[in-house]
Amino acid sequence: MTTSSSKKSPSNRLAILLLALGSAAPLGQTADVELRLSIPDAPFHVIGDPVPLRWEFINRGDQRLAFMWEGCCRLNGRVSASLGQLTLHSDPATSAAQLTAHLFARAARLLPGKPAVFETNLGDWLNIDRSGEYKLTARYTGLLDNQQPQVGRGWQLWKDSTTAKPIRAMLLTPSDYIARRNQTEIALRLDGPDRLLPLDPTRLELKLINLSETPKTIHWPSDFALWFLGTTGGRSPLAPTRIRAAPEKLVLAKNQRLAKGIEIAPGAFDGRSLEQYRLFVDFKTAESRTPSNAAPLDWQLDIADLQQLIHMASGGAKTGLRNRPLKLMRLHLGEIGQALDKVTASDLNEKGKKLLKELQLAAALKPVSKKPGLVTVKLRITNDGSIQFVEDALRQAFQAKKPITDQLDDLLDIRKHLGWVVAIQLHPYATTPKTHIAAAFEKLRSLEPRLAKPITLDPQQN
Repeated sequence: MTTSSSKKSPSNRLAILLLALGSAAPLGQTADVELRLSIPDAPFHVIGDPVPLRWEFINRGDQRLAFMWEGCCRLNGRVSASLGQLTLHSDPATSAAQLTAHLFARAARLLPGKPAVFETNLGDWLNIDRSGEYKLTARYTGLLDNQQPQVGRGWQLWKDSTTAKPIRAMLLTPSDYIARRNQTEIALRLDGPDRLLPLDPTRLELKLINLSETPKTIHWPSDFALWFLGTTGGRSPLAPTRIRAAPEKLVLAKNQRLAKGIEIAPGAFDGRSLEQYRLFVDFKTAESRTPSNAAPLDWQLDIADLQQLIHMASGGAKTGLRNRPLKLMRLHLGEIGQALDKVTASDLNEKGKKLLKELQLAAALKPVSKKPGLVTVKLRITNDGSIQFVEDALRQAFQAKKPITDQLDDLLDIRKHLGWVVAIQLHPYATTPKTHIAAAFEKLRSLEPRLAKPITLDPQQN
């Protein structure tokens, strides 16, 4: 005869505790999770396309599994692409934008036998810049040590890794795509100016010819996209891609020609890098795609442009409260410094000359803090009571041609050009007499109404 013990085994106590807490139990044995990668079938994809990379997880076991889907931060997931002897690997995300996005990683569930599908873009994982047929594969880890999905009882935590079988994809750089374009059906020719205009729309013309033996139906402008290529030959991010025009359905007979206008709005490249771009138009349908020629389209602000912009901006706002010429120069201060130094002041009126000097100084100060926002100007108080800038860049910009108070006046006068909110902090030497520190506070007190906050003393001196 046997008697039951009132004591419970450690494993039973753990199970009871987990049930009471309603939490997921860690997986005790290796989970059988299959990962499949896929991208849309196509003869090729152009690098710069938002090429979908589809992740499909299949739970081959009989337990319900929970894991974290991170999207594209490259922590749980890793993607690799091989081309001959070249192999590219995705690295963990380090940029602030990607790490912030990773905060939105979410708990995901895998039911036995039921696929879970997640969509990403290939460009989220890899920066590919060479044409070829790539072998793509991926590995995914369900949970990292610092991840804990919030799931209910009955779900097992999947902490293992799974690797997808390789898939193949033909990828072309935009330049190679243009070079091998097939013009047997629709030929495209893009013509227009060779530069983007600073204040006016830039107008181009796209000519189409139906070279096939049958009529061709075209949906304007939804079948077409703009591709701006930067100096490296890759597609420029955040550049306009859509052609803005009234939708039309057009049927081109054999050998019929058609010309359509394309307008790049003024402001489309505000804040974009001043450089030499190339533009082509991509005609893409479900059956085929073909590019136009690549037309040069420089985005520059040369001396003549700046002369005109300063003349217009010095007159003040023209429509409402906006002064577009001034805004444009402020956006590109970091790039137009040398050109500003060559603008002929004698050709400007008095307001224009004043604005030119302000912009020249602002361009010289831009490297001190390239982003708008709070900027703390540190001032050294020497043993003899003199005041000077701590940072070399500020000293070089002013070159000590004026008293420090006048230099600070000039800086505060141009703070809007820089987008700065200015604060001042005093940094005396340890041996600087307190009387000199008090005198510096008094000397600079008149500036405080234009400062972000009252003048402060170096915390180490408090």
